[in-house]
Amino acid sequence: MSTRFRSGAVISLIATTMVVSACGGDDDGSASAESSGKSTVTIAFQPASATSCLKVTDERGIFAKHGITMKFAAAATGSGSIPQILNGQITMGVGSPTAVLSAVSSDLPVVITSGVDQDFDRDGVTAVAAIVGKGSDIKSFKDLEGKTVAVNSLQGNWDVTLKEAVAKSGGDPDKVKLVAVPFADQAAALKSGRADAVYTLNPFAAQLLDEGHVSIGDPQAVAFDQPDAATSVAFMSKQFVDDNPDVVQNFNAALEEGNEWCNSHPDDMRKAIARITEVPQAVVDATPLPAYATGIEPSEMDDLGELLVKYGVLKESPSSDEVTWSGVPAK
Repeated sequence: MSTRFRSGAVISLIATTMVVSACGGDDDGSASAESSGKSTVTIAFQPASATSCLKVTDERGIFAKHGITMKFAAAATGSGSIPQILNGQITMGVGSPTAVLSAVSSDLPVVITSGVDQDFDRDGVTAVAAIVGKGSDIKSFKDLEGKTVAVNSLQGNWDVTLKEAVAKSGGDPDKVKLVAVPFADQAAALKSGRADAVYTLNPFAAQLLDEGHVSIGDPQAVAFDQPDAATSVAFMSKQFVDDNPDVVQNFNAALEEGNEWCNSHPDDMRKAIARITEVPQAVVDATPLPAYATGIEPSEMDDLGELLVKYGVLKESPSSDEVTWSGVPAK
């Protein structure tokens, strides 16, 4: 495979990997046979509506039923977990597919093993949204020209889908200033005027809307012309997957069963999301639940790769076959 990632990003990610390796750590991230016959999977976890079903699946004993002992490690971003995955400190990351596309284009051996949740549109409310302040004169993506927009991370799904939404609305994406602000801090950035808009996900989006802020639309749905594209995915090192296909299959079987329970028990899930994310129950109750799904449509990875190339994140994108495990569940 040729080196396709932008050189600066390559150096940064590889340097981070080397630092993590030098620091060492407990070797409990890789799955291992324990006396109970179970395998341990340590997952980098960011509390959000989209990831809450993972916690609930574990709390309900579904992972244990399938021979998986789960451990949850704090994580800031999906891409930030890749060095830890490659060093065996954790087993799995969760985040945008972009993290894997970028890593694979840098010859880093990680693969998507399943979906976690997907986009949706329920009565005009979406899984992710670009939100502006009360009384803002920004009414469309085109109006973001000359404005500052906060996204969770740069050089990935958040900024390229926003840029594509601006372009498709007739605007110039190069005139939008993007700044990296974690989801939990975006509300403060919007209210203080440090950002004119934020591109966020639930339940943070719902909390802003409940306070009277306004959504101008779902950038991902606009960018892909698809309302149900994968929003977040699970990924592991290729070596781990090759060495432990049974563990990955068991994890996916558990997640599929867990997703079915989460999708069919909305009241219980709203209580769980409020507890896990520490967002007020009233806000969560007013928010459509995520569409939890393990299936991946390979063409979605190709479409995202094309956008990453178009907006200069990648020089050349790897194919969907390179970034997804052969056993990934079908949509």
